Amino acid sequence: MLLVLAAGCNRARPEHTYLVAVEPPFWHAVTAAYPTLESELRETVLADGRRLQVLQFSTEEPRAELEAELAGARYAGVVLTPLLSAETEALAAAHPAIRFVQLAWTGADQASRPQQPSNVTAVDFDRRSALQRAGSLVAAYLADQPATRLAVVAAAGSGAAAVAAFRNGLAAGGAQDRVSEHFFAAERGSAGLRNSLEAAAGAGAGVVFLQVGELTGEALRTLADGGRLAVVRNWGNRRGYEATVLASVDDPGLAAIVAGIATPPGVSTVVPARVTWGLAAPLPNAAAGLYDGVRAAAIDAAGLETPETPETPAEQSPSAADS
Repeated sequence: MLLVLAAGCNRARPEHTYLVAVEPPFWHAVTAAYPTLESELRETVLADGRRLQVLQFSTEEPRAELEAELAGARYAGVVLTPLLSAETEALAAAHPAIRFVQLAWTGADQASRPQQPSNVTAVDFDRRSALQRAGSLVAAYLADQPATRLAVVAAAGSGAAAVAAFRNGLAAGGAQDRVSEHFFAAERGSAGLRNSLEAAAGAGAGVVFLQVGELTGEALRTLADGGRLAVVRNWGNRRGYEATVLASVDDPGLAAIVAGIATPPGVSTVVPARVTWGLAAPLPNAAAGLYDGVRAAAIDAAGLETPETPETPAEQSPSAADS
């Protein structure tokens, strides 16, 4: 059964509505990482007066559910989130009168994208520049903390471009000599992670940049227990680990949806990822221009249940994890 969450107080007529089609894994990942996203979707009115409407699929056959919904109403367009975006070409061919916006979530360069079908707009994220700024921001923090070192902990073969971009930012900030790197084979899972975190602690790292995919939650628990700080992906304003998350590089879901709808069909567009400073420490002295926002302090609260791991589908996908 398809769960329909209407944007705004009253459900807009289909012809005035863009559907945002979300599969349970994506819905968990993005709404958990961004507690405000659902309410923002509900409140968003596009420049042309149209609204957004969320469809959360409740079976393992989202394509069939979406087809059934499209057969019953004529919508202005459909926003496809990552797992369903693999069906974009087939859906676009089957429904040529419907506009599709594809959130690819691969981090691909816009210039490397193939030509889009005439009724499709592909949206991707520029994470590299944000990761580089995050590296420079952390370097500024280290400059204010002369006794603190940083470690990069990453699953080997996963997110190499992300690690490189962050490392470039550290170098630009003059912190390259205060960094150790610890990689583990992804198939070793928790055991490999624990060994790498222990090695980072042995190297004296008080801050750890994590590129460990679905093991992020476990890593944060370990770092919190040791009183160390973390730089993570897609934590944003997510609850939990307020004293541990130093900074986060976040993919802006709502901004991507709005940008995709505003871009003409048949072409692709890119939205920049954001750098969010956490609550674990004051902003460094040389932070200007290196971050996009500060984590909302109102979310900080004692006694919160430890959250699940914030992963976007791109981080779970071997083909996309290198972005």
